[in-house]
Amino acid sequence: MRLDQQEARALRRATRGLSEVHLFGSRTDPAARGGDIDILVYSKEPPLELAQRIGREFFLLCEQKLDVVVLDPDNLSAEQAAFLASLTLERFR
Repeated sequence: MRLDQQEARALRRATRGLSEVHLFGSRTDPAARGGDIDILVYSKEPPLELAQRIGREFFLLCEQKLDVVVLDPDNLSAEQAAFLASLTLERFR
């Protein structure tokens, strides 16, 4: 997992209270450089509002680009399941 201390601290704070948060994308590859931070959050909360809240809180602490995907694990569409199958996930929380 390629997160510096500030990024990890900001992500912990922005996702507090959430039980399942995963990192995916280039930040899961230790050989890669740069890149935005992509996270997948499993939650039953309204996805748009939750993604906006996480993004806003993260940006206040760390001016780094964060992409947030929120999915309800008990209500996945076929497209969402296919998307998940294509990812390499690294558990953050």
